[in-house]
Amino acid sequence: MASPAELQAAKFAGPLWAAIGAAGGLQPATREHWHFPKAYDARWLAALPLPIGEDRLPGQPVALLDDRDEFDRHLDGLALRDAYATRPRTRVYENIDRDSERAWYSLAARHLGRLSRSELQVVCSVFESSHGDESLGGHWDAWYGAIVQMNGAKAWEIGESLLGGTRQATRELITQAGDILLLPKGLPHAVRTPEDPGHSIHLAFAIDRDSRPGTST
Repeated sequence: MASPAELQAAKFAGPLWAAIGAAGGLQPATREHWHFPKAYDARWLAALPLPIGEDRLPGQPVALLDDRDEFDRHLDGLALRDAYATRPRTRVYENIDRDSERAWYSLAARHLGRLSRSELQVVCSVFESSHGDESLGGHWDAWYGAIVQMNGAKAWEIGESLLGGTRQATRELITQAGDILLLPKGLPHAVRTPEDPGHSIHLAFAIDRDSRPGTST
C-alpha cells in the first residue's frame, strides 16, 4: 500500500507533468513561458509540509538572494535570522530533496526525473519572501523551471529585454496559490513579492539541468 507521502507526490507530480506536456515539453518550439492558473487546490497545497521556517531540517542550507554573484548562505538558524533582519532578502531553501528521500517533495522530484529522463537529478528548492525583500535582478537559468505557487503571490517579469539587446516588451504576470508557471531554459526573468498579500512561497523544480558549469547568470 502506498504511503501518504507517495500519494501526495503522485497527486502533485501529475498536474505538473501534464502542464509541461501541454506547453510543448522540456524543449518547446518557442522559448515562451506558460502560466496555468488554479492548477491545484490551494487549500490542499497549503496543507503539504515543507522544511522551511521552524520546520527547517538540520543542515539545510538557506541562501539569501540579492544582486551579488555569490549568495549569502547559512546553516545556522540564528545567523540566518540576523542576516535577514540586517538586510531582508528572498530566502531559498536549496535542494530540499537532498536529505529527505521519503518526503513527498523528494518523491515528486523523482517522479519528474523519471518522466523527463533528465541526465541530472531533478532538484527541488523552496523560495520564501515578503514584500520589500531583495531578490535577483533579471537573470536566466540553465534548467527548465517548473514552478508551483504554494502560498501567497509572486510577480514575474519575463522577456529577453531584461538583459538588454532587444526592445521587445517584457510580459508581466502574478502567480497565485495553486498556479503553475513554466520557464524554459535560458528565458530571462525577474521577480518581486507584491504588497497584497505581502508574502510568497513557491516550489521550483530544476529539470533538464545543464551539466556545463558557468552557464547561468
